[in-house]
Amino acid sequence: MSQAASSVIGPIKITLNTEYRTSNPVIGDIATTIKLDKSEIRATGARTFTGLLQSIPSVSFEGGQGNLRALRLRGNEASHTLLLLDGHKVTITGSQPNLDVIPLDQIERIEISKGPFSSLYGPGAIGGVIHVFTDKDINSITSSKIDVSSGSKGTIKVNLNTYFILPYSYFDFAATDFHTDGIDALGNGDLDPIDRTTYGLNLGGQITENTSISVNLLDTKAIIQYDDPYGSPVLPDNNLKQMNLGITHNYPKRSKVSFDIMNQDIQRRTAKYELNTITVINEIDLDNSKLSLGLSNSVDKDLNNLSTPSVAKKIKHTDLFGQWQGLVADNEISVGARLIDHDKFNSHITYNLNWAKDLTLTTRVNASFGSATNLPDHYKNNANIVAGKTSLNPERSKNIELGFTNNFKWGDAGIKLYKSRVADAFKWQSGSPAYYINDGTVNIQGAELSIGTELFGWELDSSIDFNKAIAASTDLQKGRRPNRSISLNLNKSSGKWKRNINWTAHSWVWDKDNHSNGKNGGYGLLNLSTSYDFTENLSAYLNRNNVLDKNYEMAKGYDTLGKTTTLGLTYNF
Repeated sequence: MSQAASSVIGPIKITLNTEYRTSNPVIGDIATTIKLDKSEIRATGARTFTGLLQSIPSVSFEGGQGNLRALRLRGNEASHTLLLLDGHKVTITGSQPNLDVIPLDQIERIEISKGPFSSLYGPGAIGGVIHVFTDKDINSITSSKIDVSSGSKGTIKVNLNTYFILPYSYFDFAATDFHTDGIDALGNGDLDPIDRTTYGLNLGGQITENTSISVNLLDTKAIIQYDDPYGSPVLPDNNLKQMNLGITHNYPKRSKVSFDIMNQDIQRRTAKYELNTITVINEIDLDNSKLSLGLSNSVDKDLNNLSTPSVAKKIKHTDLFGQWQGLVADNEISVGARLIDHDKFNSHITYNLNWAKDLTLTTRVNASFGSATNLPDHYKNNANIVAGKTSLNPERSKNIELGFTNNFKWGDAGIKLYKSRVADAFKWQSGSPAYYINDGTVNIQGAELSIGTELFGWELDSSIDFNKAIAASTDLQKGRRPNRSISLNLNKSSGKWKRNINWTAHSWVWDKDNHSNGKNGGYGLLNLSTSYDFTENLSAYLNRNNVLDKNYEMAKGYDTLGKTTTLGLTYNF
């Protein structure tokens, strides 16, 4: 059985596991989760968080330079992906998570868990969860690091990180400045530059023998130029400010209580929102099992319309949730449920049931069944209120998944089969004014195959994904969802050198749900990266993305970056 979490002794913060929302699960991973640490993120050669997401296999990323980005998991809508920052939801703006506000260089690790997770994290997690953990460098000694890089399209990045550790406390500070000139995505002579400055602060310590406290701050300000197809000026501001205060107390009788307060201010273009959450979780360690019980209160404010009586100013809900995980006769089981009491949509329940078993030392099987929900956000609520359409219902889904993995002498292989049904799916209804309707059902099914082995001294990881997302009302494949995706990743370390080769390919897609705008062609991208350690403290890296300079579109009419090169230096002191 694999242990899914890591911990260290003393005042240092224990690693949080996304799948179980606990610090030390008693069972192994069951959900399909992609995990990348800082070194693996660098090996992708990505320059931004959205660039990183594009390089990850088995996810569907859309939106070229100058266009809003979106990420789809397993054929679901972009709004069905819940974006978490240090355990907390990033407010939905413009009907989807704002991926542009996340600073790549201050990510400690990222976990992408597929499947319904509403029972753990609340509404929105129909397709899955993207969980971003910011720098805390929890296992290091007192040290500092500076990273400087320059590359194609006028890209310059400077990142400074300093970490202090004392016997009963820690302090981590990071600052990043990023600029790129961008490209002329629409061919109209207008470049799409990005300027982003980010500061992050993490500190914590032991108050008493059993009580610890942590404070996390992240402040990112970005000017991102978007192309505007409608002829009206689009303001470029993309800002995020988040503060977390956490207190954890360990009781002698195998119990731990965590109390967390979060305040988040977010802005995209002119839209400003404020999200406040209070969460209390009690973890109880039992024999071969763990029980988690929690209470959370969330208030999401639309700061643009506080003085406008005709639109919704707040979205509020209070949730009770719980999860039991444990071993029963060598079966690994987790069961969870959440009661959501919403101020506009009454109360409803989501749930999940997961099972896994090691049939032999090399063979593991798993199965899961769960439900999830997605509530209308400020954008949809306000559009329907203005149009006088107030009958919009939440989206609801049910999902089933079966998995099989096996370790061979030559490596490992696995397959995951999944099927989901999304009822009351949201659909944009054109009109004057426009609004949203519930457009029936979307049926999704797919398979994910993975193989890992060693080939001529290289570590090889590969995956092939198949997906169909069909709208029941039209019997048409949903737009911008490839039926097939392939990824090959090769890593090799020899002496002071590290090398990475990555190739991803996606089949063609329909550009719109109704197929009225034609197809976007399939494409394959080859990315290369290498690094060299001059000394223990000084290293250089070179990344070449889209080496073959492939011309492709993820959204009709928007060109993408083409071939790029980045050269950088990292110095630890």
